[in-house]
Amino acid sequence: MKNNHNTEVNKSLWFIVKGSIIVLIGLFISKILTYIYKIIIAKNFGPESYGLFSLALIITTLFSTVASLGLSEGLLRYISLYSDIKNFKKIKFLLNFSVISSCISGLFFAILLFIFSNKIAIGFFHNRDLIIYLRYFSLSVPLILFSNLFLSVIKSSQQIVRYTFLVNIFQNSLKLIVLLILIIIGLSSHAIIGSYLISLFGLTIAAYFGSKYYIQKVMVERNLSTKDKFSLTKEFILYSWPVIFVSFAGTFLYWIDSLVIGYLIDTVSVGIYSAAFTVVSILGIAPELFMQLFLPIIVRDYVRGRGEIISQISKQVSKWIWVLNIPVFTFLIIFPKVIINLLFGSQYLEATESLRILAIGGFFSSFIPLTTSLLSMKGKSKSILLTILIAAFLNIVLGWILVSNYGIKGAAIATSFVWFLTLSIYLIQVYLSTKIFPLRRKLIYILGISFIPAFGLFYFQEYLSSSKIIFLIGAVIYLLIYLMILFISKCFDKNDILMMRNLFSALKYKSIKILPKFN
Repeated sequence: MKNNHNTEVNKSLWFIVKGSIIVLIGLFISKILTYIYKIIIAKNFGPESYGLFSLALIITTLFSTVASLGLSEGLLRYISLYSDIKNFKKIKFLLNFSVISSCISGLFFAILLFIFSNKIAIGFFHNRDLIIYLRYFSLSVPLILFSNLFLSVIKSSQQIVRYTFLVNIFQNSLKLIVLLILIIIGLSSHAIIGSYLISLFGLTIAAYFGSKYYIQKVMVERNLSTKDKFSLTKEFILYSWPVIFVSFAGTFLYWIDSLVIGYLIDTVSVGIYSAAFTVVSILGIAPELFMQLFLPIIVRDYVRGRGEIISQISKQVSKWIWVLNIPVFTFLIIFPKVIINLLFGSQYLEATESLRILAIGGFFSSFIPLTTSLLSMKGKSKSILLTILIAAFLNIVLGWILVSNYGIKGAAIATSFVWFLTLSIYLIQVYLSTKIFPLRRKLIYILGISFIPAFGLFYFQEYLSSSKIIFLIGAVIYLLIYLMILFISKCFDKNDILMMRNLFSALKYKSIKILPKFN
């Protein structure tokens, strides 16, 4: 029985790891393209234009989140659920319901954003230049809704290669190429608007064709009875409507510091702060590697009553996130000035301390997607909503007080504290609802031994900061020492070693022989 249990855990972990390889490649390319895109905007148009772009993106995202009605998140859960039991009739109905609802909602909120763009730009942010961004960006609302629906279909059917390519590579490549072309043509700041809209339109079309085969396969099914339609609609809406507020509050929580800065200070400060926020988002790569397939897998195991397997998978994934993010966290704490100057230039160095503070909160926040996935598995969307609402309210209050007194550094303090508090609340909720605590005590031990190579970086930080080449060489040496210490101190368990052996085998490396074997 125990062997069967271990086999199921290893199968699920390997499935996540295989998916993470694909996601890693996509994310690596995506981050490079995204940083190049934002760096071009920041350096060519300055902090003010970068701030206007950031604010317009935040506001449009908030409108789109409300307009989505939580349908794309609902589809992700219910397609995963009904695909496992092959109930394609229900999937067909939910797809039709979601498309029609999104069409109506998307047009309504796009018009709403266009009409109120003047009041938002001048009345709230005191900047007339923001109006043109908001009016053009209003066109993106229905595009965001439909692209998310089609991407949910692709993701829930576990077509991770296709999903990763579209979201991380195709969209960002198109955005960057269009931006460069429009800059060469001489469209100035309109190049930012054009590149954003064209890339989003391209993603929507590509996502439709990427999900077309699955949709056509489902659409041949017969329709549900009227009674079943009513029952399923009720169940779907009861799950999805809290997700509207969860997504909105989550997006609002994510960007609230920038909104407060824009209101209390100016768009230039928003642009400078956004540079730090962009850099700290690197800490989100590790959870994103594993979260693409984590929810569909634990939902499947939950339906089959495999609670212990879910617990083991959760603890293993949290350990991988921890191990991957410690080096990133270390560099953000020790070398914030070097990193900002390297990526954005000297005019953004004011964000140095903000980056260091955000790195602390960002490290803890990287575990939030894992906890919310476990709560979503249990259908606890209302619990997620309540937590985010509390966090958002607290962030507004703290942000208002601290930004007024300490500027963008105050925003970073408020956000980091709220991220830590949010994770703590989610961990308690997960344990109370599932009896799973996804963090192991061994993580403290791993953190402790990671101070050994980190001390070397701190001691030689002035020398390592002297040139880009020396900095990169130092980073490579640090990573090698860090990995060596993890092996020597036996921080990797049987599951870790097995996943590594499978990974190296899949990549056709003969070096797997150097890894220790377990009987």
